[in-house]
Amino acid sequence: MQIQSLTSRVTDFMFEYIRANGLVSGDSLPSELRTSTELGISRGIVREAFCSLEIAGIIEKGNGRSPKVGMLNSDFLTHLLLYALSTKQVSTEQILDLRASIEVRAVEMTALRRTQSHIEQLRACVLGMQKSISAPKDFVQHDLSFHSVINGACGNTLVEVFGGAMHECMQQSMLEGIVNRRLRSDVQKVVQSHAEITSAIEQRNSVLAGKLMKKHFAEAKKALRLSPLKKTAAASNRKAPFRSKTLANGALHFRKSTASPVPMNSRAT
Repeated sequence: MQIQSLTSRVTDFMFEYIRANGLVSGDSLPSELRTSTELGISRGIVREAFCSLEIAGIIEKGNGRSPKVGMLNSDFLTHLLLYALSTKQVSTEQILDLRASIEVRAVEMTALRRTQSHIEQLRACVLGMQKSISAPKDFVQHDLSFHSVINGACGNTLVEVFGGAMHECMQQSMLEGIVNRRLRSDVQKVVQSHAEITSAIEQRNSVLAGKLMKKHFAEAKKALRLSPLKKTAAASNRKAPFRSKTLANGALHFRKSTASPVPMNSRAT
């Protein structure tokens, strides 16, 4: 019998054991030795199957103790999406489309479920974006945190898991999207859109929050289509301040703009 079919037997056994016994995250599972004995499969193959299950987040292992049912997380899905992107089986724009469909609904739910703590966290993210307008890497991290707060507050664990995975593999494209906005006022509009979404959530206006999030993603897709590699020559002629070196350094210098700082709604509810 092929090793692959043997490891599949181990995997199927563990899934069925979890289902049949109604186990939840943190509950104990059969050890390598017990599994090997019950299935009549060598411990080496069982260990290999356990490692695959651990990578997928299905089980958690520790030295000297039996494995436990794992906690749902985005790690495996993140690796899957990164693999799909790197092998060009999916595009960044396709992932952005999926993000939009999920996060528009997420922000609508968050507007109805939010707490004052969520509003304060969102304000902090917007303030962080405002302060890091000239530092793209920091800007993107505050942007990701903003969306993570919304996904975590919506009340759907799957939104948090799928959103987290997509955020991880979208960081570089988000960075390019910010760099592609050559004027400081262009990036200021991104900050403004996040401030408006925060205000809609604070007002518990789910319809408005959804519309603003949909608009935000439409603008993100537009910025993403402006590939910095394709625009290098034209940008150079226009004396645009961005180069591929800018991405590596994480520093950004904008042309002058008269845009004023984004006013944040300070009203507490």
